[in-house]
Amino acid sequence: MDLSRLDRNRTLAGIVASALLVISIMFLPWFTLTDVPEREVQNAWICGTGDHSCTAWETFPILRWLMLLLALAPAILGYILVRGHKLSYPPGEITMLAGFAGVVLIAYNGILFKPEPDDGIAFGTGLSIGYFVALAASLAIGMIGFMRSMDSGGKQARKAPGTV
Repeated sequence: MDLSRLDRNRTLAGIVASALLVISIMFLPWFTLTDVPEREVQNAWICGTGDHSCTAWETFPILRWLMLLLALAPAILGYILVRGHKLSYPPGEITMLAGFAGVVLIAYNGILFKPEPDDGIAFGTGLSIGYFVALAASLAIGMIGFMRSMDSGGKQARKAPGTV
């Protein structure tokens, strides 16, 4: 185990980004609902009856587990670097892909496909602070992986398969 292979700043940034992602998924509200009388009459709730804000943990049964796996990506990258495992790709590429996939999933679920009540009437559903924290944390994880892959030879010219 060689801890000198870790960059102190990137390691700290990865820890902070992972912690922020977990906190935003489990504790910070992602969606808020307007408090209008029509909501009570139409029973148009997405977070539970009478609840005007909800977290990603309460809203997404599958995405929450994918985001928790994403939060582990910097720790896995650190383990690979410390142990000195030989990889067929530059270390950091999978972390980069996971981070940017998280950005796409979060953006899709907040911008294009917002949760809506069972009756299909989606009015007054807005994004809250937890959504933006998760988006920024996923982007940070992707950028950390990108910088690490560039440090470890991501710029090297590669041959096409089957060429000599």
